[in-house]
Amino acid sequence: MSIKRFLILGIFSIFLLTACTGGSETITVPISDAAGDTAERELSMVTLLPRDGIPAINDPSFVSAEDADLQYEQDELIIGVNFDGDTRAYSIPILSSHEIVNDTVGGQKIAVTW
Repeated sequence: MSIKRFLILGIFSIFLLTACTGGSETITVPISDAAGDTAERELSMVTLLPRDGIPAINDPSFVSAEDADLQYEQDELIIGVNFDGDTRAYSIPILSSHEIVNDTVGGQKIAVTW
C-alpha cells in the first residue's frame, strides 16, 4: 500500500518566481599558494534573484490521498509531518520551486524547508 494513501499530499499555489534582477558585486578574498604566500583576489558575485526573490507558500492547500494518487508519481518524494493526528505531506518537487512552506499542523505553527 502506498504511503500516499495515508498522507494528504500538498498542492500549492501556482509557483511563480519573481523576475530575475541581474546585478553584480565585486568582493576581495585572500588566497594562498603552495609556498604559503598570501595575496588578495577580486571575484565578481552575480545575483540572479533579489532578496526574498523565491516566494514562500503561506497558505498551502491540500488534496485527499485518493486524489494525490492520481496527480502525483508513485515514487515522488515528500516531507511528511504529523502533530496530534493532523498529518500533512509536502511535495519535494514543489518545495524545490519555493523552498519554504509556512503552515499550521495540529495547532503548531511550522516552517517546512527544502
